[in-house]
Amino acid sequence: MREKFKKHIGYYISLIAILSFGLILIFLTRSNILMQSFAILLTVAFYIFWGLLHHLLNHELTLRIVVEYILIGALGISILFFMLTGGL
Repeated sequence: MREKFKKHIGYYISLIAILSFGLILIFLTRSNILMQSFAILLTVAFYIFWGLLHHLLNHELTLRIVVEYILIGALGISILFFMLTGGL
């Protein structure tokens, strides 16, 4: 387990950077709902791209993994948009 973690530490650091940058961008655009929505979509798109690239480079990419990343991304978008609109 530790060896696998050490082998992939660069991937995990880049994922943390992508998500951190996305959250900062979402926070900075809080006064403009359109820009904030774009920041959310951009962050999720990078998350999905990162996940698929990671699995592709490690020869582990399957249809199940693709669907999983897309569904998790869609869930994240749904939660954030629900929070932005005040829960209607």
